Amino acid sequence: MSNELYSEEKFIFMTLDPIHIGTGGTNLGIVDNTIIREAGSNIPIIPGTSLSGAAKMYAAMLMGDLDAAGSKKPKSTENPVSYTFGYINSSGSKQTSKAGVVSFSDARIVLFPVCSSEGTIWVTTRAMLNEIGFDMKDLGPDEEKAYHLGGTDENSKIKIGWLFIDVENITIEKPKLGGLAEKDEWKVVEQKIYIVSDKLFTQIVNDNLETRTSVAINPETGAAEDQALFTYEAIPRATWLISTVIQDDYKIEGFSDSMKEDKYKENGKINCWKSPMDVVRAGFKIIEFMGIGGMTTRGFGRMKIISGGENQ
Repeated sequence: MSNELYSEEKFIFMTLDPIHIGTGGTNLGIVDNTIIREAGSNIPIIPGTSLSGAAKMYAAMLMGDLDAAGSKKPKSTENPVSYTFGYINSSGSKQTSKAGVVSFSDARIVLFPVCSSEGTIWVTTRAMLNEIGFDMKDLGPDEEKAYHLGGTDENSKIKIGWLFIDVENITIEKPKLGGLAEKDEWKVVEQKIYIVSDKLFTQIVNDNLETRTSVAINPETGAAEDQALFTYEAIPRATWLISTVIQDDYKIEGFSDSMKEDKYKENGKINCWKSPMDVVRAGFKIIEFMGIGGMTTRGFGRMKIISGGENQ
C-alpha cells in the first residue's frame, strides 16, 4: 500500500529454527532466560529493533562495507544502507547522525504450531487472519470452541495440549496477501489451521513454547562449569510471523540516482537497489541463512520470508 507520503509492505516469515530474542536478564522461575513478550497480550514477539538490526547488518555485508552497519564511519555515508537505516558517526569530539527512512513493526505470531490429537496443527485468531488477507469480520469465535479452516468433515473435538475442545468446520476464501495462497509453504498448513479466541491463543502459545536446557562451558578446561545449568525458551520452528515495514516516501528523493547505481552481490549475481525497501528485503533474505537473535551458534535463529520479498 502506498500514497505520496509513505509506502507499506507486510512481510510474513516462517521460522526454520527456534528463535530466541531474550529479555536481557535472568528470572527466578521455571525458565531462567525468557524471551520478549508483548505487554498487552503476553505473546512472544520479535522486536522491530531486532529485525532492523539484522537487516542492516546483512545489507551492509552484501554491500561489502560492514562499517555501514555499526558506529564506525563507513567508506561513505552516501550509500543505500546508511540512507535506509540511518547512522551515527563519531570522529573525535564531532558527531554526525541521520535518521533512517524505514520503520519496522514488531513481528507478531500469525500461525503457531502445536501438537494435537490430529497431529501438528497451526492455531491462530480471527484478528491475525485478517492481517494476512482473510475476510474474518463476520466470524465471532466462541470462547470455548475452535474453528477448523477449510474443514469438510463433520464437527468434532480436538485435543490441543491440555485442552479438549469442540471444533466447527468453516470454509472461507483463500488469503489475498502477496500471492500467499500459491506458496508451497501455505499449501502445507492451509488444511491444518484452527482459529481460537484471543484468550485461548495466549494460553496455547505460552504453554507450547520450546524450552531447552544448557550448561556453561569453561573455556580453559572445555568442561562444564559447576552449578552453571540454565534453561531458556524460544519461539518454535515452523511458526509464522508478520511484520510491517513503512518507507518514508516524503524523503525518498534523497535516495539518489548514484545510490541506485551502487551494486551488491547476492547468490553470485550483481544487483542494484532501486529503493530503501529493496535494501530491507535483501537484508531480510539473509536471515534465512545467518539467523536473528541469540543462540545462533546452537542452531537457533533462521527464518524465511514467505511473502513480501517478491519484488526483488
